[in-house]
Formats: sequence, structure tokens, C-alpha cells
Amino acid sequence: MVAYSIRLFALVLLLLSLSGGTLLAQDDEQGDVVIHADARLAVLVRKTHVYVRPTLPEPSPPKPIEVAPKPVIKDSYVGTSGLVHRDVKTVYTGKGFRVQIYNGPSREKAIAAKTEFMRRYPGVRTYLIYVAPGFRVKIGDFRSRGDAEGMLREANSMFTPSMIVPDEVTISTY
Repeated sequence: MVAYSIRLFALVLLLLSLSGGTLLAQDDEQGDVVIHADARLAVLVRKTHVYVRPTLPEPSPPKPIEVAPKPVIKDSYVGTSGLVHRDVKTVYTGKGFRVQIYNGPSREKAIAAKTEFMRRYPGVRTYLIYVAPGFRVKIGDFRSRGDAEGMLREANSMFTPSMIVPDEVTISTY
């Protein structure tokens, strides 16, 4: 390996001595520079344009916050205890109970149970929930277990086994 690099070095020295010791990229006699460039560069040069960044409009001053007036409750009456009762319609979500009428792996059976219940009780909300590996059909939104027991008795006559389960429910007083 050393002998090969010595021979290569000797060959390079021989070539330099034969060329007069000067290897230049340009001839001093002509004074011209020849550029060998890719043709795609000419296309880029023609495509140069100035990019002007768009200016953003001046921000408008912040608008004052409008405070809504307090609602006037017109449907109020005085009860026998002397307290003022108001018919306020509210919706809230919290801990409550539902009646579970189906729990199993079959989606078709779950949908059938839900539609059958909805057909018999159109005013009661029903929920089809997937919890791996099965489907659950739950009905109603009840604040307490006692409220759910009446629906449990009715559901047990059609769907067995049914049970009361704790859940996040939506209660509305409409």
C-alpha cells in the first residue's frame, strides 16, 4: 500500500514538472471567464421577484363589556309557608341514577332493546353506550335511587335482568 502511494505521488510530481509547474483554471492571455452552469439556474434567475409582506391592519380598540340585566321571573307565587316559589326552568348535569336494561356483546340486540323501549315509552330518554367489550342500554335521568325504582319495576316486566346504576345524568325542570 505504501509503495502504491509513493508511485502515485511520483506520477503527480512528474506531471507538474512537465506542465511547467503551473496549473491554472484560467489563461492569463485571454482574460475571459467561462461559466459552466446548469440550465435550470437560468430559469430561477428569470423567476426572481420581490416578495412584499402584507401589512396587518391596525387593531381596533377593545369594545366595552356589556352587562346583561338580571332576568325578571314573572311566574312566582307565595306558598302556604309564606315563601316565594318561582317556576325557574333549569338544566344541570351531575351524579344520579339510570336503569340499565341491556348489557351484552351484541350490538343488534342492544339496538333492538333500545327501540322497543323507545316505542313503549317515548318520553323517557334512552342511551346506547359501548364499553369494551359490550354494549349497554340505559334509560332515564333520575336524581335519586328512589326515583329510579319505579322505572325499574316497569322495565323488569319487559327486560330482564334490569338494574339501577349510578351515572352522570342530565336533569331538567322543563
